[in-house]
Amino acid sequence: MKFQSSLILALQVLSVAALPHPKKEAVAGASSATAVASATASAVASATATAGAGTGGKEEEEDPNEVEQAGKFNTVITLGGGNVKTDTQFPAGTVGAFEVEFKNPDARQLRVTENKTPAAAPPGFKALEPVSYKVEIGGGASKGLTLSKIDYIRNTNSTVDISQAKLGKLCTETNSFVIGDGVGETEFEADENEVATKVPDLVGEFALFVPDGTAAAAPAAPATGDKQEAPAAPAAPAVPSAGAGDAAGGVAAGCGPGTICRTLVDGLLSLIDGAASAQAGKA
Repeated sequence: MKFQSSLILALQVLSVAALPHPKKEAVAGASSATAVASATASAVASATATAGAGTGGKEEEEDPNEVEQAGKFNTVITLGGGNVKTDTQFPAGTVGAFEVEFKNPDARQLRVTENKTPAAAPPGFKALEPVSYKVEIGGGASKGLTLSKIDYIRNTNSTVDISQAKLGKLCTETNSFVIGDGVGETEFEADENEVATKVPDLVGEFALFVPDGTAAAAPAAPATGDKQEAPAAPAAPAVPSAGAGDAAGGVAAGCGPGTICRTLVDGLLSLIDGAASAQAGKA
């Protein structure tokens, strides 16, 4: 009986010891909250670092010596001086957007007008847009500027290949577009999906052209392995069949009188006649 009482008492003490202690719960809760806060701070720091990595780690700083502005067709736009580069991009067309780059100590005014009935493309080329662009400069000379470029930037939703595009300028004397010498060398900038051309004079009517792959090709030369039939030689005149006498007579006609040839032929003819007479006597 005494043993059972001791056993029951021991079980009760163990049960009380197993109950959660209020102070222990508070300590555990505080530790858990600290861990959660630390994890949250780490996640935020990680997200911030990831975002920074995607944008170069800092916001892109604007170049104080470069200005980008939107232009509007048939509207006068101010181009600032101070040798500050000014890029004026106009509303996008079917394939891309027309842009003018300007840099000069003195300011200018710019106006660009679309020509919706432009002249034909140069031979072997086709236009990227159904329009051309007339560029006018006011407030000073359009030549001898620090920078004067014509750009064409492909639309992001376009798949047209402009890597071989060329800038053409209208020759007013012939009313036709010319490319190459006198216009400027066009370069393709793959990272920007644009073509840029340094021009000696910003004033003029410009358009962009690409090689026309549908142009008629020159007739292909025959393959090396192919054999060409030579034209047939004219047929020789038919020689009429003849007997021995006729043949000898024909030969005699070709030998002049007094020649050895004629003597031999005459002897042959005599033999033939003699043989023919003997044959007739036997008959």
